[in-house]
Amino acid sequence: AITGENEMNDRASNELYNIRRQIKDAQSSIREILERLIRKNPQALQDQLVTMRDGRYCVPVKPEKKGEVPGVVHDTSASGQTLFIEPMAVVELNNKIREWTAAEQEEINRILGILSGKVGINKDAILADIALVGHIDFMQAKAQFALELDGSRPKFNDQGRIILRRARHPLIEKDRVVPIDFSVGTDYRTLVITGPNTGGKTVSLKTCGLISLMAMAGLFIPCSDGSEVSTFTKVLADIGDEQSIEQSLSTFSAHMTNLVQILKLTKPTTLVLVDELGSGTDPTEGAALAIAILDECRRKGAVTVATTHYKELKAYAVEQEGVENACCEFDTETLSPTYRLMIGLPGVSNAFVISRKLGLSPRIIENAQSILSEESLKVEELLSSAERHNRESEKLQQEIEDLRDEVKRQSEELENRKKQIEKERKKILAQAREEKQEMLEEVLEKADGILDEIKEIQKMENSHDAERKLRAIRNNLRAGLSDIDAERDDDEEPEEIPGEKPDKIREGGLYYSPTLDVTGIVIKGPDKGGNCILSSGALKLTVAADSLRYPKKEEVKKSATRSRKEPKRSSSVSRAEQIRLNKKATMMPEVQLLGMTVDEALHTLDRYLDDCVISNIENVRIVHGKGTGALRSAVTQFLKKDKRVRSYRLGTFGEGEDGVTIAELR
Repeated sequence: AITGENEMNDRASNELYNIRRQIKDAQSSIREILERLIRKNPQALQDQLVTMRDGRYCVPVKPEKKGEVPGVVHDTSASGQTLFIEPMAVVELNNKIREWTAAEQEEINRILGILSGKVGINKDAILADIALVGHIDFMQAKAQFALELDGSRPKFNDQGRIILRRARHPLIEKDRVVPIDFSVGTDYRTLVITGPNTGGKTVSLKTCGLISLMAMAGLFIPCSDGSEVSTFTKVLADIGDEQSIEQSLSTFSAHMTNLVQILKLTKPTTLVLVDELGSGTDPTEGAALAIAILDECRRKGAVTVATTHYKELKAYAVEQEGVENACCEFDTETLSPTYRLMIGLPGVSNAFVISRKLGLSPRIIENAQSILSEESLKVEELLSSAERHNRESEKLQQEIEDLRDEVKRQSEELENRKKQIEKERKKILAQAREEKQEMLEEVLEKADGILDEIKEIQKMENSHDAERKLRAIRNNLRAGLSDIDAERDDDEEPEEIPGEKPDKIREGGLYYSPTLDVTGIVIKGPDKGGNCILSSGALKLTVAADSLRYPKKEEVKKSATRSRKEPKRSSSVSRAEQIRLNKKATMMPEVQLLGMTVDEALHTLDRYLDDCVISNIENVRIVHGKGTGALRSAVTQFLKKDKRVRSYRLGTFGEGEDGVTIAELR
């Protein structure tokens, strides 16, 4: 029913819909009437437009033309040059709109009453939901604020201990704020911060107070991890100049009024923050009052942080147990504060140093120093020296920390790099073993195929010796496959092939292949790839020329004996059949196209398919690799149009995947 804030849907009820439709129809009629009037009598009008006055439609008429537009005058312009007249032709419609508008409001009130009654029944649940949504919204706001602030979760205690590490004032921009290390409530419950004006004393005081309040409100605080905050029942502060002309209060009176109220509320669970304690009056009396107020806060057990200019309070902090000095660092070289808080050192005024750097006459400075007591000068010099040494010590400490962080970072980088290299090494080893295993499986599959072909040949001719040698090949390959998991080091030197290596491989020569344990005659010399064809009985094998050795004497004798004893082929086998059998014995159901151009690959594939058809090989494996996919696409298009091919598909897992195409021939 309610579509937006203060807006009721037309369909909230049939009555409301009808009322609003009547109002719109009346408004449309009024506009049509007034527009006709404007077109009919434009010289009588100040402007050719329709306007509203007191909720009624009017037209702006010139005073001297009033008689030409009969109607009711509802308003005049500030200059008196325009009369806003409701023409008589639309008075009745304007009255109807007033009536329908009142009826509309009554209907809206009726609908709201019904809805309110329904809501009232579930009041408790709705109020609980509103409270829950408000709580969730508050939590989200706190989380978002913590992210923007780069805050950390504080530790809590109830002993009044505040330890802030690299604390930042939450209202100062992150790129401008200077982080400080702040502590109070540990060995001392009163901290006196001294130093020059605009040096950062008040900012340090406010940082402590705001962060304490933020932590107690459940917010993350703008500090580094490990910061600690106490849960105080009250945080009482007197910060800033509250002098009032209206109330006749001086700076001193305004501060003292606040301090009186603070001392009334002070107890052990209270954090007291006082800026410029004792200021605004005679320095001697102000210092005495400041010491007395700090004593009272100590007596009541409060945790107190105060800023001051008085040197008497510096001495007080040194002499009293449970009170500690702190100062805001000042760079005498640049004559500017660094805003860093140094706990344990009282602040020095640096008045003489600053004046000298600003160009004040040395004679005047010497005169001023002579007025001060010798003891005061020594104290100031000692404090300045201590501050300087402390600054140098902190600088050295920071350099040590930076070096430690750099060493740690480099150590982590080296460790990560070592892990990465080890991971890559294992990955390469695993990949190499997997590739080797795939290669051995492929070779074993080829050997099994050759063995099956030899069995077919056995039915026609004597091939017992060839089968024995092929079984030996298959057994060697299977032994290599079973031992593949035991290999771990890819850097091992390859085993030296036994036997005497020929200087040159000659066609027609008898050679021994140790890798295949086969002795045969080279019927085709080494090609560009360094491979040659070795004929052994019914087998014709492609082997690497570098792997061939001279045969042993006993192998030469066996070969000669076999040649003499080998029976002649049956005359029943035709010459074409003999060619086919020889061709099939030398054919492998795989063609390698890797490294070829598209034209070279398609030419090689075309010749290979001719040989396969002659040899009655039905399934072939075409190795084209993955690469850019150009060669694979060309092979696919070639097979698609070739009538020798029944079907084709990409390889599956274990077959070479999309780097291989499997084709079935007709």
